[in-house]
Amino acid sequence: MSIGLPLKRVDAEAKVTGSARYTDDNIMLGMRHAKYVRSNIAHGKVLAIDATEALALHGVEAVFTHEDVPATCFRTAGHAWSLDEAKRDVKDRRLLTDHVRHFGDGVAIVVARDPLVAEKAAALVKVTYEPLPVMTDAQSALADGAYPIHPSGNLLRQSQLRANDPEQAIAAADLQFQAHYRTPVVQHCHLETVTCYAYMDQPDHIIVVSSTQIPQIVRSRVAKSLGLPWSSVRVIKPYMAAVLATSRMCWKSRWRRF
Repeated sequence: MSIGLPLKRVDAEAKVTGSARYTDDNIMLGMRHAKYVRSNIAHGKVLAIDATEALALHGVEAVFTHEDVPATCFRTAGHAWSLDEAKRDVKDRRLLTDHVRHFGDGVAIVVARDPLVAEKAAALVKVTYEPLPVMTDAQSALADGAYPIHPSGNLLRQSQLRANDPEQAIAAADLQFQAHYRTPVVQHCHLETVTCYAYMDQPDHIIVVSSTQIPQIVRSRVAKSLGLPWSSVRVIKPYMAAVLATSRMCWKSRWRRF
C-alpha cells in the first residue's frame, strides 16, 4: 500500500461490466413473493380483515395478519447498541399491527408465486378500521390531553444539554433572533432496490440475503425475534449500490424470513 496513490477497487470491474449480482438479481427456483397490505388511514384500530377475494386469486398462497405473527416489538433501525439509553433504537414496531399509527402502516401480508399477483391480491384485501384522533405535528402530540399514540405516551425521551449560562449570553447579545423552522421528510433516492429474501438450508437454520450495510445487526435482530440463537441465522450481503441510512433498516428481513 502506497500513501498518496489511488487504490484499485476490487469490485470495479464487476460493477462497470454489469456482471456484479445485487440482491434483486438473485432468483431462487420456487421463490414466493410477499406484499404488504398497508393502512389507508393515519391512526386507528383494525376491526376486521377480509382476505376472501385475495385468497381466491390464482397464485396466492397465504394472507397473514397480526393474529398470525409474534407480538414481539422490535427496532426498525440498525444502530449499534449504546450504553446511553437515550441513544438506543426504540422497539416500536411489530411485523403486522392491529393498531395503525401512521399512513401506510403494515396490517397484512400477501404471499404469492409471482410479485404481480401478490401486488394485485394485496389490493383486494378489505380492512375495516376504527379511526382514532390524528396528530400531525409534535406540538399537538405533546399538548395536554392529546390522544396517546403509544401506551407509554407521546413523549419518547427527554434530555437537556446545558453549558454555562445561556440566558445571560442571550441577554448580552447585540441582536436576538427567534424563529420556528419546519423541514419535510427526506428519503434517500439510491439506485438499488432495498430488498431481501430468506430460506432455510436445514432445520432451525435460516439464511437471509439482504441489501443491508449491517449484516451483523440484521442477524441479531432476526434471531431475537424468532427466539433462535445467533448460530441459527446467517446473513449474506451481496454487492450494494449505495450505503445510506435506509440500508440500516432491518424490518424487511424479519417478515421475509417469516
